[in-house]
Amino acid sequence: MSTPNRPTRESRRQLERELRELPTAPPPADLLDRIRRDIPDTLGAASGADADGPQGAASGARGRGTPWLRLAAMLAVGALGVTLAYRVSRDAGDTAGPAARPVTAQEPQTAPTVRSSEALVVGESRANEVGESRDQDVLLKAEVDDRAVAGRRSVGEGGEVRAKTVPLPDSTPQPLAIPSPAEAADGSGERPASPAGAGSYNLQADSVHVLEAQRQRVREELSRRQAAPAASSPSSEAPAGAGRRVEDAVFGIPDAAPSVVSESEAVARRVRRPEPEPVPPPAPPADMYFRDAGTHPFVDPRQDRLSTFGLDVDTGAWTLVRSYLERGMLPPAAAIRVEEFVNAQQYEDPAPRRGEFTLTAEGAPSPFESGRYDDRLHLLRFAVKAREVDAAARKSAVLTFVVDVSGSMDRENRLGLVQRALGLLLDELDRDDRVALVVYGSRGRVLLPHTRDHEAIRDAIARLRPEGSTNAEEGLRLGYDLAAEAWRDGAINRVILCSDGVANVGATGPESILARIGKEARRGIALTTVGFGMGNYNDALMEQLADQGDGSYHYVDQLDEARKVFVENLTGTLQTVARDAKVQVEFDPRSVEGWRLLGYENRDVADRDFRNDRIDAGEVGAGQTATAVYEVLLADDARASAPLATLRLRWKSVDGGRVAEAAQELVVGDVGRSFDRASRDLRLAALAARFAERLKGTRESRGTSWDDLRAEAHRLRRDLPRDASVVELAGLVDRAAGLAGGEPDPDAMRR
Repeated sequence: MSTPNRPTRESRRQLERELRELPTAPPPADLLDRIRRDIPDTLGAASGADADGPQGAASGARGRGTPWLRLAAMLAVGALGVTLAYRVSRDAGDTAGPAARPVTAQEPQTAPTVRSSEALVVGESRANEVGESRDQDVLLKAEVDDRAVAGRRSVGEGGEVRAKTVPLPDSTPQPLAIPSPAEAADGSGERPASPAGAGSYNLQADSVHVLEAQRQRVREELSRRQAAPAASSPSSEAPAGAGRRVEDAVFGIPDAAPSVVSESEAVARRVRRPEPEPVPPPAPPADMYFRDAGTHPFVDPRQDRLSTFGLDVDTGAWTLVRSYLERGMLPPAAAIRVEEFVNAQQYEDPAPRRGEFTLTAEGAPSPFESGRYDDRLHLLRFAVKAREVDAAARKSAVLTFVVDVSGSMDRENRLGLVQRALGLLLDELDRDDRVALVVYGSRGRVLLPHTRDHEAIRDAIARLRPEGSTNAEEGLRLGYDLAAEAWRDGAINRVILCSDGVANVGATGPESILARIGKEARRGIALTTVGFGMGNYNDALMEQLADQGDGSYHYVDQLDEARKVFVENLTGTLQTVARDAKVQVEFDPRSVEGWRLLGYENRDVADRDFRNDRIDAGEVGAGQTATAVYEVLLADDARASAPLATLRLRWKSVDGGRVAEAAQELVVGDVGRSFDRASRDLRLAALAARFAERLKGTRESRGTSWDDLRAEAHRLRRDLPRDASVVELAGLVDRAAGLAGGEPDPDAMRR
């Protein structure tokens, strides 16, 4: 018996015709396809319908066929709802003006493979009631496979992927068009007709097509619109996050919103993101204290042939200036100490096979301002490399940490960095090493006496908390008292001060503190100072304390620098191999018309005191290298075999106090003929020294532009691309040149 209650093929087609005659756009083709699939031909055979006749069909409509018609009606209503929602969002901009123009692709592209889950959301401008128009944004949300396909993709039953052309009013900016694969293939830029039965547009097909090559054009379009003057009224301010969603969609960041969004969400997407306010340049840190020691001038060797100074291996100025540059600020001139820039670099000088030191003397034509002196200006490098001591052979240490816990150490987490730095050091100590901890705020107090119990030391470090004002004098006095009680013959006896260098309670001047430090240094208790913090920082005092205490001065701005001081160079930081080390360089007036020492201005020693062993000079730790750079003006008639300069080093041995002296001669013929072919160490030291003088603004460096300096840095980095010291120095030169307003000279870069 036939089943007249089931819909016939003719009734199904009638349903489709009625849907197409609706006053709005027809439903998407994929929904019609689902209707066809949901009502198979076998359920509405023509023979059954004909056998039952009209009466059977009518009774079937009242009977079991009703659910199927209801199902078809529900699907039709759903399709109608989706169509209406899409039509509202698509046609919202059509009311803004009478004229509309299609947006076409400018550059056909080859379409990549796309997935049906991808979506394109187009935000269009909509005029408000008073005729004010808003900017429009193109929101793209797409996932694109890496594989390219040839021009077209089948969707549903033969439907091709096509780019959607959105009509826009003339008065509003045009969004970018995304060409279809077929348009990209033929290059015509015209849209072929939609396939039969697909309607005037295909929602799913038009949604999924996004070309990766067009993303850059979308970014440029958004940038152009943000640069244009805003035309929105006060009532059109974007809800929070609206501009962010624009960028998220453009750059492929997944969005939790569905393809068909609510009206409020659509409005938020259509509103242009407000222009960001300009960021003011960073303010220089306040209350920074430096001491400018001046600059060495050129000297005529016929009047003074000797240059004498105490060795220095401090690096504090280099790290402090690096912190300025990384914060986007040029440092003050007084913060520059050229020798600390030079000594902060890592050199490859060989360690001595015998004795305490290896001496190195080398030179090359200067790449800076050589034309000013008819190519007679040369750079000389003199280096002193101390013997290395294996970590296992290091002497046992009695260390007294004096830690500033005043209120100023709470800024920028300075005290937290101190705690982590001490933790790194503690991991490197042996079981025979002893550690004590003294803290000072408004008053000084002993937090932990000397002990070898690492757990007790860690617990004391963890209990450090900022408190009160700054009584540095009392803290150092307690630290030296504790170090004197625990003093051990043959061991490393050292006080390590961790502070920002500011003293505002007690004896705030350096005189009383320096007197005690000098006395203890002669006894054998050295002082190492480690600075922390930017703003409310006393660099001058920290450097002066280390010089007086026969130790070294370091500045720690990050944990990596703490690791360099307390882990990588721990033996050199703790164990001294030479005391009162002095250098004297003698220039031959027959070969040299003028000479100048770059740096060491505050380390000058009278020429007559070079062999006066009661004069305090510098200290050198195990494995450390102290380097000096000179500028010399060679005489026109200087012979290759003639003496140029003689380097002499004099020091006291730590073991027994024996005084020793060594010398190294440099003749004119030893100087290289090309700076580019000079040793890596000479080029690195010369660049560091000139960089420091350019930052300081010395008269001698004014003939070197930032572009010249940057070009030399780029050449060195090109030749040594994996050298950590070279890469860091070249990067800082670049940063400083940018902050100083210097632009790279392409011709200089090619030289």
